[in-house]
Amino acid sequence: MSNFALSYPAINSIRKHRRLPSDVRIEQILRAALVEFSQHGFSSARMEDIAQRAELSKGGLYAHFKSKESIFEALLLKRLTPSFNNQQWVLTGGESLNEAIKSFIDHLYGQLSDPDVIATLKLLLTESRRIPHLVDFWRREIIDKYLAEQQAILKAAANNGHLRHSAFLDDAALLMAPALYGAVWQMIFDETTATATVDSLRHAHTRMLHELLAP
Repeated sequence: MSNFALSYPAINSIRKHRRLPSDVRIEQILRAALVEFSQHGFSSARMEDIAQRAELSKGGLYAHFKSKESIFEALLLKRLTPSFNNQQWVLTGGESLNEAIKSFIDHLYGQLSDPDVIATLKLLLTESRRIPHLVDFWRREIIDKYLAEQQAILKAAANNGHLRHSAFLDDAALLMAPALYGAVWQMIFDETTATATVDSLRHAHTRMLHELLAP
């Protein structure tokens, strides 16, 4: 079994009904919900169990989220919204390309070290048929827009002679594909096997970007 298990002892150590800032409370709820969804599946998870794990009354939970669907949507937006700086691909030459690739790889593989990200990706794969409208919203409003913006910036850099015209310019999702393979590896295999694979992927991914993007 993988060691990327979800465990949030800090949640249960928080005193019931303690007043917390809204953003802290929402994060607490999302972590509790991620555990419940991961253990029981979206359909079987119950709002009262999420509330209990988050050290809230059921009414307190509903004050923040009206349903399991709204919690799941918040999980997708919070955990699986790309936060790369698209402007890093606004290049001025070879050295800035090196810096852009390093920044991209560091951030992308940094996300893969977050168990919440891996757990949410796994939920996305297992639950997508049950809540397709939420997944479609996430794809349409977050991922598609992000990739379109990134692709436009990459094409501009290529037209300015700072990037090679390659398959990445046809679909910016290819930039992230090896890392997503690594994420799947973490869902399937034990931590030692997954870590070795992801480390190897990281080096190969970096080399691939240099070879295929450098003009």
